[in-house]
Amino acid sequence: MTYRTLLVHVDNSRQCRARLELAVDLARRLPAHLTGIYLPFRPPAFPDVTRSAGAGLPPPPEPESDDKRLAHAEQMFRDICQRQGVSPEWLTPQYEENSEIRTHARYADLVIVGQQDRNDPETSPVVGFVESAVLGGGRPVLILPYAGKLPKAFNNILLAWDGGREAARAAADAMPLLMAAKTVHVMHVGRGDRPDDLGPIPGLDIGMFFARHGVNVEVTPERGTTDISIAETLLSRAADMSIDLIVMGGYGHSRMQEWVLGGVTRTLLETMTVPVLMSH
Repeated sequence: MTYRTLLVHVDNSRQCRARLELAVDLARRLPAHLTGIYLPFRPPAFPDVTRSAGAGLPPPPEPESDDKRLAHAEQMFRDICQRQGVSPEWLTPQYEENSEIRTHARYADLVIVGQQDRNDPETSPVVGFVESAVLGGGRPVLILPYAGKLPKAFNNILLAWDGGREAARAAADAMPLLMAAKTVHVMHVGRGDRPDDLGPIPGLDIGMFFARHGVNVEVTPERGTTDISIAETLLSRAADMSIDLIVMGGYGHSRMQEWVLGGVTRTLLETMTVPVLMSH
């Protein structure tokens, strides 16, 4: 099993170039077909300038036209692809952004998007963009953090394991990356006040499954927690072990046309410090 088609979200955010560099490099090394999909943040047609004007400040500059923004993004994407010898496909759909990312995700083996940065609206075309990709696309989604430096390769991977359907799906979907990694740490984080039904060594069974695929796997003993959330525990452990990538199930559901995330999934998306691959 390998990834033969990658889909990467292209926008005008500050983090986009780093995202494209990683996506293009991954496509070159696999090798895989790479599709860039441009789904930009659309600023309001009539920005509120009354506050700055009332304070004696000049109004904000006019935003670039949509055509210029698109042209800049496409040129950056094609330049990076050309430099690394990757022949890309370019998509500029004109419909609702969340439905577009879900639709085109289904034609890819892996979707690559950026974490939402609340200080940079360009990172999220519409409300619930990343959530929609994870919960509605039906494909694994690699989310890259907006802060920090991205790894050159995913050599040291942490799999968050709870024995659930979503975690099993993520484990299978991430197999190409797990097989290429130097070490994969299977970690189960339970709550100290709850019984566990995963046996005396949670994660051992899935660890044996990986080993049969040739994955160099280590099973981390369970770390029960009551005071610290599971998400915070995973991130702390990832920092301690110099983890390049966290693989985990994405939990949530659709309700009244909104995507409702589970607590651990939501916290990871908001506070992630390393790339996270999620499957639902």
